[in-house]
Amino acid sequence: MELLAPAGTLQAFEAALQEGADAVYVGAPGLNARALAKDFTFGEIAAMVKFAHGKGKKLYVAMNSLMKESEIRLALETLTTLSKLGPDALILQDLGILHLVRRFFPNLIVHASTLMTVNNSMAANYLATLGFQRIVLARELSLDEIQVIHHRSDVALEIFIHGAMCFSYSGLCRFSSLHGGKSSLRGQCVQPCRRRYDWLPSGKRHVTANFGKGGGYLFSMNDLSGIEHLVAARAAGVVSLKIEGRLRSVEYVRHAVRAYRLALDALDAPPEQREGMLAAARLCLEDAIGRKRSSGFFIAGQEERLIVPRLSGSTGEVIGKVLRLEEGKGKSAGGTARLQVMLQAAITVGDRFRLYDERTGDRKSFTLRLLEVNGRQVEQGRPGQTAMIGLLGVEAGSLRQPFQGVLFRVDVSGRTEKHKYTMGRSGAMQLPPTDPSVVAKMITALSLPVEKAKAVTAAPMPRQQRAGRDRHGVSSSPEWWVRVHSLEALGHRFPFKVASVLITLNKQNLAQSLQYRQRKNTRPPPLIWALPPIISEVQLPWYQEAIAQLQQQGTTRFQISHLSQVALFTVDGRISTDLVKLYGDSTCNVLNSPALQAWAVQGMSGIQFSLETDKQTLETALAHFASFALSRGEGARMKVGLQLYGRPPLFTARLDAPHFQGHRSLVSSRGERFYLDRGDEVLYVRPHAAFSLLQYAGELAKSGLDYFVVDVSQGQLKKECAEVTALLSGRGDLPEVFSGNYAGVLS
Repeated sequence: MELLAPAGTLQAFEAALQEGADAVYVGAPGLNARALAKDFTFGEIAAMVKFAHGKGKKLYVAMNSLMKESEIRLALETLTTLSKLGPDALILQDLGILHLVRRFFPNLIVHASTLMTVNNSMAANYLATLGFQRIVLARELSLDEIQVIHHRSDVALEIFIHGAMCFSYSGLCRFSSLHGGKSSLRGQCVQPCRRRYDWLPSGKRHVTANFGKGGGYLFSMNDLSGIEHLVAARAAGVVSLKIEGRLRSVEYVRHAVRAYRLALDALDAPPEQREGMLAAARLCLEDAIGRKRSSGFFIAGQEERLIVPRLSGSTGEVIGKVLRLEEGKGKSAGGTARLQVMLQAAITVGDRFRLYDERTGDRKSFTLRLLEVNGRQVEQGRPGQTAMIGLLGVEAGSLRQPFQGVLFRVDVSGRTEKHKYTMGRSGAMQLPPTDPSVVAKMITALSLPVEKAKAVTAAPMPRQQRAGRDRHGVSSSPEWWVRVHSLEALGHRFPFKVASVLITLNKQNLAQSLQYRQRKNTRPPPLIWALPPIISEVQLPWYQEAIAQLQQQGTTRFQISHLSQVALFTVDGRISTDLVKLYGDSTCNVLNSPALQAWAVQGMSGIQFSLETDKQTLETALAHFASFALSRGEGARMKVGLQLYGRPPLFTARLDAPHFQGHRSLVSSRGERFYLDRGDEVLYVRPHAAFSLLQYAGELAKSGLDYFVVDVSQGQLKKECAEVTALLSGRGDLPEVFSGNYAGVLS
C-alpha cells in the first residue's frame, strides 16, 4: 500500500519523504480545497516533482476546489502549466474542471477527491467511466464496506487513514458557506462543526440569556487514527493510505509519516519484530499533536467514540482551562492580557500556544514570553501550579467577557529536534510564462468571451433573454417547481402555478404512489421522483428495484442528487433520453458553465445551480452556457434551475451520536437556531430560519434560469406556503430568512 503524506510547505514535503512517504500531495495555486494555506508557486511544484521523481517517489496535486465562473481562465492557465510539469495525478472534485482536463489536457491523470462523496460501488464504477483512475472514498465507510466496493469495482481505492474528520460528508457541507460565505468546497471552511452549541429547552422558540444547559461541542469529531487497522485495510483492497493535514505543522507531518511507515513495514516484518515496531509507531503518534483520536467509521458499532461533547475541537495538548482574564498592570504591561491558568502539563517560555474561546470559537495563537508563578517571573511552570500567562499585544477588552477558554500547546516537538532541509525558497525552478494565445483558443472553444483581464467575465445576455423571452424570441418565464414531503400535499393550493412536483423517493412515498394510481378517475400529478444524496451499498438494490417499478408504470422523470446516480438510468453508458428525463439537484455542486456543459453532454434534461452561488457567478455562468448552447445549434438546451426557498441541510452526516436528543433544537453562541432531522441512515442539521431568494425572484426571472424550486417539505405545509406568499409579496410580517451568498461574494 502506498503511504501518501500531506505538505503545505517545502519543509513538510521534505520531512514526509525523509520519513518514508511513498507519495506527497500538495495544493494547486488558488484552486485547492485548503485555500487558507499559503499556496505553492509553480516553480516550487516543479522542483518538488523533480525532487520526488529523483527519489522514486510521487507527487500529486490537489486541484479540488469548486471553480467559480471568474476562475475559468485561472484554471486553464493552471492546467496548462501542470501538464508541462508532469505531476503523477491531479485530485479533482469539480465536474467543470474535469471537463476542461478531458477536453484540453488528456495526458493528465485524475483522481476523484473525497469531496465527490463516493460511498458505494456504483459511484466508484461510474467515476471510472469518466476517466478517474483512483477514487478517494468517503471517510464515513467501514473497512467491511470498503472491501465490498473493492470486490464490485475495478478502480483503485484510496482512503484517509489519519487526521481530521468532518461531521458532514465531504462535498455535502453547506454550513460554512450559507452561514458565513466561506465555502468548504472551495477550501474556505470556518469549521462551524468545531463550535459550541447548546440545546434549546423544549417549547422555547427564542434564545434566552441563560439557555446554555447540556450542550457542548456537539459536532466536533475526534481525529482519525487507523494505525491499528492496516491489516484489514490491505485485505479490503486499498491501494493508498492518506494522511490528512496540509494545514498542519512540519513536525506533525514528520511524526505521523514516521509512525505509519513503521506500522506498514511491520506488516511484513518477522513476527518477533512486529510488536516492537508497532509500539514505536504509537509513540510517534503521541508526538504528532492533534485532537483526541478514534478509529473513525472503520469498525461498525464504535461510532459513539467519534465525538466527546465536552472537548473542544481545537488541536494540540490541553494545558488547562483559563480561570480568570485580567488586564496587565504597570507601564511594561500595557496592551497585555493576563491569563490565570491551572496547569495540567509542564510549560516553558518559548512554547507555542493557542487560546480557544469556548463561547465564540475564536482562536488566538501566540508564543509564550511572559510567565509568572506565585508573583515571580519564571522560565518554566509545573503541573498543578497556578500560572499567570501574558499575551503580548492583546488587550483583555478585546476578548469576550466573561471569558471562557482553554489553552492548548502546539508544535512542542519542533523545539528539540533539528533537521536539515535541502529545498528552500531558492530551490524553486524558473518556468517560462504561459502563452496567452494558447489559453485564448481554449476559452474560444468553450464559447466563452476572450478578455484581456485574468478573469473570464460575463458576455452580455441576449436582449430576448433579458426581456424574459427564450433564444427564439418566444415569450417565456421560469417554471415554478415545488418539493413536498408526501403525496398528501398534492391537493394543496400553492401561491404559484406549479409546473412540476418534486417528491423524495422512499418506501412511504412509493407505497402512497401505488395507492394513488389505483384510484379511479385520478389524473397522475406532474411528479419528479427525487433521489437522496447518500445511498449506501446495502440500499442500492432497493433503489434499483423502485426505479424499475416506477418506470414500468410510466414514470419518466427523476432527479438525482449525486453525479454517479446517472448510472441508475443509463443504457450502454448513456442516458436514454427517449425513456427518461433526468434532472440534477443542487447537491451536484454546479458552479460554472463548463460543469453545465459537462452535464448537458451527459444527456441531462436539467440541473439546479449551486445554492452557494453569488449573483455574479450565477449570471455569468448562465450567459456563457447560453452561448455554448447557441454555438451547438441546439433548439432546446438543458434547463437550469435554482432553489429559491427551503431549509436545506447544512450538515449531511452518517453519525447519529448518542448525545443527539431526538428532534430537539439547538442554538449557536451567535443565537442561530438549528434542528436535527433524521432520514434513512442519514442525519441532517437544518436551519430554523428558511433559506430564501424569493425576494429576488423578479431579477432572477431575467437571468436566464428555466425553473425555480420552492421546497416546502419541511415543517407544516400551510405555514410554509404562508411564508412563501409573504416573501413573494413583500407585505406583512415577513419571516426570518437568510440568503446565503447571493447578494454578496462567495469565497
